[in-house]
Order: sequence, then C-alpha cells, then structure tokens
Amino acid sequence: MADKVRFAVSVTPIEDVGASQEGSASNFIAASECFGSAGGDGQVGGAAADGDKLTGLTIESGGGANDGYTDSAKYYLQATAVAEASAVVVTDLASLGFVYFKHTGFEYSSTSALSTTANTADLLSISTNSASNERVVIARLYAGEAIALPVRKGTSLNNFAIASTDGTNVDTTTGANDIAVEFIAFAVTGP
Repeated sequence: MADKVRFAVSVTPIEDVGASQEGSASNFIAASECFGSAGGDGQVGGAAADGDKLTGLTIESGGGANDGYTDSAKYYLQATAVAEASAVVVTDLASLGFVYFKHTGFEYSSTSALSTTANTADLLSISTNSASNERVVIARLYAGEAIALPVRKGTSLNNFAIASTDGTNVDTTTGANDIAVEFIAFAVTGP
C-alpha cells in the first residue's frame, strides 16, 4: 500500500468597513478589491492512479525527532527565543516530501508534552537554512496558525530553521520565550 498525505488551503479576503448607521462595523467576505476567495488541495504520495508521481510516503512506526510523532503521540520541537538570523536548524530527514509546522500557543516543556504556560505573544518564525547561512523567512506564525508545504522530494528537513521572535514589533528580533512547535514530516518513496 502506498501511503499518502492530503492537504488543503483556503484563503478568504475580508474587508472591514467602518461603523454603519446602526453603529456596528460591517465585514464583507471576498473584499471587492480582490477577485474573491482562493484555495487549492492536493496530495503527496500514493499509488500512481492517485495522480502523484511519487509512489508513497514513509510513515514510521516509531517516529521521533525527524517525523513529529512517536508511537501515536506528538513529538514537539523547541523554537528557542533567538533572532531569525540565529534560528535553530530542524533535525534532518532526507528526501522530504511533506512538512507541516504549527505554533501551539504554548512554551516548550518536552518532546512529549506542552508546557502549562501559554505563549501567544511571540511569533514562530520558519526560515530556510542555507550553506551561506542567509535565511529567507517562509512564515511568521501567531499562536494556532500552521503551514503545510508539499515539497515533493525537493529538500531535506534540515533546510528549515525555527525561532521564537518578537510578536509585538513583528520583526526579526528575539521573542520573550520559547515556543513548542507541532510538526509532521514525511519522507517520500519513488518514483
């Protein structure tokens, strides 16, 4: 059986307008300046009949630091409070096919448990890790936000770096506390 992961994204621009005569603000879905809502979905891996050229994903039975799960439980990463230029490289997983990162909204406690202390002020910065050490920011996530990247064998997991950065000024500087990062990563097989 060829393992696979399905993903979807939905984007809806919402226009806020000032208070109406009734006194409350009005929101309009699909702001008039934009063409409307956008979205897409797909899958990485699976059988050739599923439409993906990759023959499957490697879903590990034990998992761990390379995978984001271990024996049916989440495996958290620690995004330390450092400037984006000093972001910590994520552990290695070669032939990466799909990766998902989420800002849990909590400080890091351990690989198997969230802290009881919330961290909703800092941003989870996700950037590239290159040989020249010049980082390119992919995303800055507030608590509860997540991204999914279908890279389809285009990179390794250690080409990503994470950091807890300033969520007040929304810049490249150090955050106040670390962040527990939920993630899932799958290596691909084939074609």
